[in-house]
Formats: sequence, C-alpha cells, structure tokens
Amino acid sequence: MLFKNYPQITYRIGNKDITLVDIFKNISFTNVDNNNAFDDYYIQDGETPEHVSLKFYGTTSYGWLVLLVNGLLDIKKDWFVSASEFNATTETTLGGDAIYIPSLPDVQPGDVVVKVLTQTGGFADTVNINAYRHVADFDPYFRKIRGICGGGTFAAGDSVVIARKQSNGSVVPLTFDNTDLVPALTDIAEVLYVEKYTNSVEYFITGNDVVLNPYMNVAYAGGTSISSLTTYSDAAAVSYTDDNYADTLIYYYSENNGSLPANISKFAVGTGNYNKYIKKQKIRILKSELLSTVVGAIQSALNGDNVGKIFKVEL
Repeated sequence: MLFKNYPQITYRIGNKDITLVDIFKNISFTNVDNNNAFDDYYIQDGETPEHVSLKFYGTTSYGWLVLLVNGLLDIKKDWFVSASEFNATTETTLGGDAIYIPSLPDVQPGDVVVKVLTQTGGFADTVNINAYRHVADFDPYFRKIRGICGGGTFAAGDSVVIARKQSNGSVVPLTFDNTDLVPALTDIAEVLYVEKYTNSVEYFITGNDVVLNPYMNVAYAGGTSISSLTTYSDAAAVSYTDDNYADTLIYYYSENNGSLPANISKFAVGTGNYNKYIKKQKIRILKSELLSTVVGAIQSALNGDNVGKIFKVEL
C-alpha cells in the first residue's frame, strides 16, 4: 500500500536491467506531537488504514498517508488488529502451559514432556502416554517449559520425562543431573508448578517497579543471590548456603503456587504482550485542512530526481 506511491528506478543486476520501487527514498514526519497539525486517534476494532482515511478525509485513497505519518512500514506487524485476531495470534504464540521444574535438562522445541507413573533409582519405569505436552520452548532462566497440545493434566508434585525423537526414529528420554547436593544422572524432572503460559513470569518487580533477580535469596535476610546454573535444591535446609536453588525467588514462586513475598509482584508474559498490542491502537492523524498541502509536498519529493534521498516533513 505505502510503496505503491513511490517512484520506480532501474537497477543494473549483472547484465540485466530490473525496474524496482525506489525504497531507499524515504519520507518521515519529525514532529507528529505537534497538536496544531495532528490529532490523536484510537483505531477501532477491525478498522484498516483505508477505513481511517475514509473517516477523516472522505476517501480511502490516503490509507498510505495514515501509515506514513505513524512510521508504520509493515501493516501485518505494525497495525492494530481486531481483538479476535490478537487473541488468535496470542494463542498461537503464547498458548499452552508453563511447567516449572528445578533441574536444567537440555530441553529443545520438539521434545515431549510425559508424566511418569513409576520410577526406580531416579529413572522412569513406566509413563502415562495419555498425559503429555509438546515442547514449544524452554526458558532455562526461569526454568519453565512451554508445553502445548497433548493430553491429560500436569500438577505440582508430578514427575516427568522429556523425550526426544532420534534420527533413527527411536524416542529416548533425556538424562541430566538431579537436584541432589552431590548430583547424579537421572531422566526424571519434578514439576514444581503449572500455570497458563500467558500468566507465567516475564520478570519480578518491587512496589517501586524495580526489576528483581529471580535468583535472589529470599530464605535468608542478607543472603547473596544464587547462580542461575545451580541445580541443588533442598527446601528443608535449616542453615544458610549460597548455592541452594530452593532459597531463590523463582523457587519460592513455583513452590507456593504462584504466591510471592510481601512487596514483590509478577509481570506476566501475557501482560507485556497485551501492552505492546494496545499501544498500537493510538495513532496520529494529519489534520484534514493540511492534507492537500502535505500530499502535494510528498508527491513532489517522491517524483524528484534525487534517488535514495531522505525527506523529512516538519509542520
């Protein structure tokens, strides 16, 4: 839509001349905060740039100007979409469960989390093939698996294996260090907490909006932060140590079903995603009385001989 208003130039590529849009010629507005020239507008559900153009200028022909004023180059990524489209996209990109574990297996997208029924010596004997999730992502910093699709339910206290399909077609569980003080290999991870991924932790903050280290020690006043690579976890420990994952803020959150110490709150993944979405709703609109003057100046600049030049419009 936007680039159809740009002139075409001929590029020499090899021994061929190819005519393309001169995308290097750029028009930008430098002072859209000037209320004498622009007004605020909140895009309504389902509106397109053409709808907005019709509402303010009486024609759909200036949808490109709406985009240009606001510096929106990719309508699919930058334009405010309908609530239903946003919800559908969110389900695709952020849907599923967040499964928190204390260990650090090498979980990869495409792996499968399966609930363990019986185990011996730290290794699974039998599993419930009806309780599983496909791994969409693993965040080792917050130790949360994003599990999608599948079947069955998962809850705190469950044991799981992470299975991976091999190149020969076989499926084997990952092995990794357990959470003992002296680690030993295991293929079982403990589930500490499960919540909807959109409600999962993006970061922790204080009442003064200070972002907190999820590995800060909340079990002992004045305790130092714990390494993000620590796997040793002992919630029953009665003496201070600087390498017990069970003393961390993220463990506290996981172990207490999403509760947090006083004056600490969570900023959720879905909240950040929604804030980015809703921020797109507010745009600036060029006042209609300036339309012909500005459009004329833009067309003159675009049709000039200055290939690749950047033009700035200031009102």
